[in-house]
Amino acid sequence: MAFHNKRKKSNKLSILVAGSSGCGKTSLVNRFVGDTFTEEHIPTQRIGAKSHTVEVNGKEIRLQLTDTDGDRKYEGYSINYYEEMDATIIVYDISKQESLETASDILKRWRTYTFGIAKAFAFLVGNKSDMEREINKVDVENFAEKENLLHTETSAKTNENVTEMFMSLIKRLANDGDVGGGNKPADDSPPGGSNKQADETTSELNVDASKTVHADTAPSTTTQNSNCCVIC
Repeated sequence: MAFHNKRKKSNKLSILVAGSSGCGKTSLVNRFVGDTFTEEHIPTQRIGAKSHTVEVNGKEIRLQLTDTDGDRKYEGYSINYYEEMDATIIVYDISKQESLETASDILKRWRTYTFGIAKAFAFLVGNKSDMEREINKVDVENFAEKENLLHTETSAKTNENVTEMFMSLIKRLANDGDVGGGNKPADDSPPGGSNKQADETTSELNVDASKTVHADTAPSTTTQNSNCCVIC
């Protein structure tokens, strides 16, 4: 299968934020865009979107941030976005084990619908770091390493690591321009390959992503409290 054409340099980036209902996708976007947070949970049905502008290396970047519920009943609305986006942030709730299982399911779909796109990029984010942990941090970091994903934790409520998370991704995408790569297998083969560009990037974030890619099931985890990791 031939690769899709590489994306050309642009001042506009599109980012999809996907995850299970209640994991805080919209809250992360609202915190980053307007520095707002509400305790009330209003479920995102199908698709929600916000525009925002940031500056990277003296260049203005226009962002389209789209969030979607990862529930299977909305799959028909979300799958069309995977290959169109510059990146997908897959969010789970560190206080709910089942949200990581949903994230694993979303990852499988993401790999399926971005197959053949060399620049496809996904970022695994554990939200609600202010809550009591149900998901073992070491286990999920091992999962992210196995899946060749960057991984970090955030709290939309306390604003911990939210801007850092978004900006680290935006800077990566902006700096890659039309010569960089995603964290997909570079040879367009089914999941099981490796990607040098992704390995180099994750090394900068103290994450070793040199292992092979498999999209099977989320890890079984045990409760363990831990501090949130921060990407600078």
